[in-house]
Amino acid sequence: MRIASSAHSGMANMPEQAATQATSVTLSEGSLFVLAVVRLFVGLLWFQQLFWKLPPSFGGLHRYVVEEGQYTFLPAYAFVIQHLLLPNFFLLGTFTWMAELVVALCLLFGIFSRFGALLATLLSLQLYVGLAYAPGEWYWTYGMLVLLGITLAAIPAGRRLGVDQWLAPRLAQASENSRIARVVRWFV
Repeated sequence: MRIASSAHSGMANMPEQAATQATSVTLSEGSLFVLAVVRLFVGLLWFQQLFWKLPPSFGGLHRYVVEEGQYTFLPAYAFVIQHLLLPNFFLLGTFTWMAELVVALCLLFGIFSRFGALLATLLSLQLYVGLAYAPGEWYWTYGMLVLLGITLAAIPAGRRLGVDQWLAPRLAQASENSRIARVVRWFV
């Protein structure tokens, strides 16, 4: 997509490739601080949700998984829930609780925050698919959770008020010699 203004006559003479080149956006310290506070609150939200589904029984989780099987808008997902996940509920509960704990820790401490945000996005998408149209649920809740996860994954929110602030320069230095460090670097 090309955006040009008639006020910039030089733009008309530029090649198509140069005219469509994107420019980077730099966030101010204040914006990064606000994003870190958002990351902390989202991490707190995931942490708080651990307590109504504690192991080994995983309390109220069973009811919501049953609802997902009944009200999902994807029939194949209902089949997976009813024939694969519910019969193995202890494994599902364990995985769900551990995944939400990882999200909470990553976001609260700002350690591998992009990884935590990606995991939060996946968990939120699963909730959206399963519960968005269940009675008594507000589908925008799950949509907003997905968007929060995407936002926190897109911008390295852990680099302010988080361990990622300390890890990022070290991984940048290590990435000069290590492919693994280059991959891991993206998650901070």
